[in-house]
Amino acid sequence: MGKKKSSGGFGSLILKIVKIAVFIFLLANFCWNGKPLWKNIIPTAGDTIEKSEKAIKKESEKVQKMVKEISKDAEKTAKKAVDETKKAAEDAKDSIKEKTSSATGITEEDEKEIEKILEKELNKK
Repeated sequence: MGKKKSSGGFGSLILKIVKIAVFIFLLANFCWNGKPLWKNIIPTAGDTIEKSEKAIKKESEKVQKMVKEISKDAEKTAKKAVDETKKAAEDAKDSIKEKTSSATGITEEDEKEIEKILEKELNKK
């Protein structure tokens, strides 16, 4: 009887294991979007947290921008209201002067005193 030829046996098995190990090593270091491929396939918790931090930061910037715009609008409205109030007070002062001086005959001293009181009230606002 003759010898049986082995088809490599142990050496062939080692060679297959080495090929698989090299393939896995190369696959693990292959980059996609600046990250190793395995990190793209299996996202980590750190990536998830990083994405949520970016989203939160973006939304908070939007909120800050809206708050600034609202506060500017509120300041403009308040300033307009103060200006209108002062104008109305001055108009009232002028109309009081006209009516009281002609109807009641108030002296100039009383008139000056009334002006001082009105100016003091206007300056408070």
